[in-house]
Amino acid sequence: MPDWSYHPLFRPLLFRLPAEFSRDLTLMTMGTLATLPLGPRVIETLGHMAPSSQLRRTLWNLSFPTPVGLGAGLDVHMHGLSALQRFGFGFLEIGPVTVSPLQTSDRIERRTEQKAIWHPDLPFNEGVMHICNRLARLGPLQVPVGIRLAHRPRISAAEAAIERSHMIEKLAPYTDFFVIDTRWQTRCDWSQNEWTDHLHIVMRTMQDYAPSKPLLLGITADLDPAQVEALLGAAVALGIDGVSVSGGIKTTYSGRLYGTSSRELSLQMVHLIRQRWGPDLPIIGSGGIHQPEDALRMFEAGATLVQIHSGLVFSGPGLPKRINEAISYYHAPVASDPPPLPESSSIRLPQQDSLPAEQKRTGLRALLRIPPWIWMVLLSIGMMISGALAWFVAATQVVLPYDEAFLGISREDLPAINERLLSFMRHDRVTLAGTMITIGIIYGQLAIYGLRNRLHWARQVLLISGSVGFASFFLFLGYGYFDPLHAAIALLLFPLFLLGIRQQTWQSKDQPPPNLVNDRVWYAAQWGQLMFVIFGFGLTLAGLVISFIGVTDVFVPEDLEFLQTTPEALQAANPQLIPLIAHDRAGFGGALVSAGLGFLLTTLWGFRQGARWIWWTLLLAGIPGFVAGVGTHFEVGYTDLWHLSPAFLAFLLYAVGLILLFPYLCQQAPVREPDARLDHRSNVTSMIEEDRT
Repeated sequence: MPDWSYHPLFRPLLFRLPAEFSRDLTLMTMGTLATLPLGPRVIETLGHMAPSSQLRRTLWNLSFPTPVGLGAGLDVHMHGLSALQRFGFGFLEIGPVTVSPLQTSDRIERRTEQKAIWHPDLPFNEGVMHICNRLARLGPLQVPVGIRLAHRPRISAAEAAIERSHMIEKLAPYTDFFVIDTRWQTRCDWSQNEWTDHLHIVMRTMQDYAPSKPLLLGITADLDPAQVEALLGAAVALGIDGVSVSGGIKTTYSGRLYGTSSRELSLQMVHLIRQRWGPDLPIIGSGGIHQPEDALRMFEAGATLVQIHSGLVFSGPGLPKRINEAISYYHAPVASDPPPLPESSSIRLPQQDSLPAEQKRTGLRALLRIPPWIWMVLLSIGMMISGALAWFVAATQVVLPYDEAFLGISREDLPAINERLLSFMRHDRVTLAGTMITIGIIYGQLAIYGLRNRLHWARQVLLISGSVGFASFFLFLGYGYFDPLHAAIALLLFPLFLLGIRQQTWQSKDQPPPNLVNDRVWYAAQWGQLMFVIFGFGLTLAGLVISFIGVTDVFVPEDLEFLQTTPEALQAANPQLIPLIAHDRAGFGGALVSAGLGFLLTTLWGFRQGARWIWWTLLLAGIPGFVAGVGTHFEVGYTDLWHLSPAFLAFLLYAVGLILLFPYLCQQAPVREPDARLDHRSNVTSMIEEDRT
């Protein structure tokens, strides 16, 4: 459920359902998808959310793929962990957990106007044994997992220590770190000595059952400095491994609010802790992170890692990826240029008998020194020239001498078989030519602006689309017709393709600044992206259908109605005629699949605010395809509306998508400056009091 489907389609529906039901339905659906054989690949293909290796952090001897995590309290039943680990998160937190199950009659509330979620203060959950069983069934996850330890309300510090010690013993095999939840400490009337003794017991249990795993203290953002000093000061003195600022803000006696209203208090709390306890105490910052700008502010306040909670609901599942892109741009080290190919350390004259082999190695080394993007540009030029020549031939004489040799008759004899036959073949061949030019434009743009700027996703698009395109050559043989010209072109272009997509291990650079805010331009772009996802998927599906028809039935009913004949009549007139037409159809279908994948994967993986070249790629690549595909139908008189309706629908998606995407792709996001507001603590207490009232 990427953002381009979440905001236009699913969010309006889910927000009409009760908050708890829509949450569980969404997480269960995503979790089920992740457990299917191809489910993880589908999630990665739709979202391309795997974080860059530049974002990896090492903390507490744990490796975090990215410093962006999922906060506790969202996936309370652990339905979606298998999927969420693939959403660009660097860690996941589960809980809060108690020894025995706790239930409450209070329901979660979604407060849309406040962009917040109200949770009951009671740590309702299904108990530690259910958590253990669920984690055992899930098996190891790809990212670190933390568990938030709560306790029954209104119990003594000693009883709470016993409960937490029991949970540590049971959960230690399944988790990477623990967080002590302190939301109820201020209501339990524990003395400072009782709190210190409580920590002693819990930390001694950690040494016994999880000696290598960190223990963090979780505090809420609405505590006053004296409470922070009492809770965290004792924990730091005893050697706590870190602190997590999370848990929302209290609005009523029985509930807490998670959302944008807690953002400023959370930032101030992180800033306060960083100033008070210095740079060595790891801090996880959370609270109201709904857009990348919020996460960057949290890091500037002093957070080591950040967590998302309500932002996943209101901003969509693409939020972790957007934050990762912002961190990569503003905080990751700049990638260096790839090292040149090594030269020989010494100069020697080859012996006479080894000269040819040495020359071959030298020639290959020289070819490999040419950047891959140049080879791909040459491939794109070859595709466009081939398409233009094919268009010219199709618009003039239609068939070539080797076609006539295969048929055993000349071009002048074809109208005698069927007066519309040449027009029908022209429309097939012109559409194929236009599609070839479309592919050439896509590949050229991806080479110049993608490969040249070291964009990993661009190489993946070229690899997938090109592999399908070259493999579709074998579709031409479906009816036993071998096209020598097409074979020669494929043989000439295939080495350029291999040289263009050879492995590259260096990172991307020279990207425009990423989008940081959820403004109207960004929301409109979600609709535009949806239009082009449907457009690219439709082209791919249409290509598959045409390819299948080309190697099976060859004709659709509208074709036969235009020709005013039957396959049997054509077969009787010339047995080689249908194989010739089939080869055109299958070839066009394969090219359409390749072009459709180019549009689809570029749309899925390449959208970034300010990437003007993406918009121009979509615009320019679509023009020859539509001119050839629609224009030739009117030129030959094949104007059946049912037959042309998919093309008209595709053009509508194409045009609307371009209009919606123009502001986002063609207007660069402003480069931000470091946040200086933390030096002036905002007075948000009145806002909290109003909400409590």
